[in-house]
Amino acid sequence: MRLSNRIHNIIKKNSISSFGDVNIYLFGSRTDDAKKGGDIDIAIDTNISKEEFKALKIKFITSLVKLGFDLKIDVVQYKNSDKLLADEIKNTMIKL
Repeated sequence: MRLSNRIHNIIKKNSISSFGDVNIYLFGSRTDDAKKGGDIDIAIDTNISKEEFKALKIKFITSLVKLGFDLKIDVVQYKNSDKLLADEIKNTMIKL
């Protein structure tokens, strides 16, 4: 996993702050130690509505920006992902 402990902790703490007690997964290129660069892909496993997820996602991203977090991050709701994305998440995910 290509996340520093500091970044890992910031993402986890702010995810829980924003979404509550949910499962948080890193997926995509950052799960492969052999790769370089890439954005941070996060999947949140929650049963809230799409609308509520969008609002909480804004809260989460805003909390990161306020901390000076300047890395590109994509946040998706696992249960509402299309099949292709859900397969990528399932095949590469690492629980944070």
